[in-house]
Amino acid sequence: MTAIFGELLSFDQENGPEVKLRVFGDEFYARYETEEGYTAIYDEILGKFTYARIKDGRFVSSGVDLSHNPPLGLEKHLEESDEVRMKKAEKRFSRY
Repeated sequence: MTAIFGELLSFDQENGPEVKLRVFGDEFYARYETEEGYTAIYDEILGKFTYARIKDGRFVSSGVDLSHNPPLGLEKHLEESDEVRMKKAEKRFSRY
């Protein structure tokens, strides 16, 4: 098991250019941030990474891709709830 703590990595997007994001996590659960500290998630519908918001303890897409300014009032360094993180990690772990 290897963990990453803020390493800047490049990611492809289906409908956009490559983006650089800081990664925090391991093969079972990871969180991504822009270089400015905004949490990002991949929006499958847009085919791009977007700024993340929190809804019911989990990340949801803001619908604003990273080529734009973040939505007004968006906080930096968002994290999902412990319960959501554990469920996602358990789901990934069960695949091994």
